[in-house]
Amino acid sequence: MGSLFELLGSIGTLFFSFTKDVSEEEIEKNIKFLKEYQWFQNYLNDVKFGNLIKDHKDVRYIIGKFNIEKMKNMVGYHRKYQKKIHKVLLKNSN
Repeated sequence: MGSLFELLGSIGTLFFSFTKDVSEEEIEKNIKFLKEYQWFQNYLNDVKFGNLIKDHKDVRYIIGKFNIEKMKNMVGYHRKYQKKIHKVLLKNSN
């Protein structure tokens, strides 16, 4: 039984080591970058979505998590995160 808990603990440690913590600085830097895009400006100009971007921890986490260099250079990566941001905004706008 103890071995099972050790195994589960190891799996949990391994899983959480791959998740990225994001700082407030990263979030703000990424928001500044995203403001260059009309689709993000549209979200900011929408009262409901704009408030989520400013205050909601899950929305801000997704925004802070992406890599700016990949966003600039990889169209697929850009689309992927655009969809993720859209999805988290819709999920939390209820």
